[in-house]
Amino acid sequence: MVSERTACDRLVRGLVSYGEPEGVCGRLAMGMFLLRRVYEEYLSGEATRDLPVDGIKKGLVAHGQAGQFYRHLYFHIGCRFLGWPGTLASWLMHQVDVRQAATGRMESAVEIKDNVAAFACAKVLVDRSRRRISRRETAERLQEILAERA
Repeated sequence: MVSERTACDRLVRGLVSYGEPEGVCGRLAMGMFLLRRVYEEYLSGEATRDLPVDGIKKGLVAHGQAGQFYRHLYFHIGCRFLGWPGTLASWLMHQVDVRQAATGRMESAVEIKDNVAAFACAKVLVDRSRRRISRRETAERLQEILAERA
């Protein structure tokens, strides 16, 4: 077994396990779990502290956005697991970041990249939850989306 070396490897492994719920109820439960995690991290201040980002694409964590990267990722993936109402909420929050980036806020430009990566990850995980792709393919696609290439 290959040992996990980077925060990105650990993140991908965790995300693959999030893609395991079966059926609508399983996806709803996973979506609520991820949203609750975001909410609790936000209240605790964990969303803004420095979190490990080694191996994650630099563009996703630039401008001190390490904690925000995880928050955006879990939020948008959680929303997408909730179906169309969650997708709408995810899109609306993305529009807030787009509007802030238009004012020149550099952090928002990074948050937009985080959101786009989260949308792609959510698609992969929903496909996995519907058993359209294997665990291995899920991990490979997530690595392509999130991992810094050597």
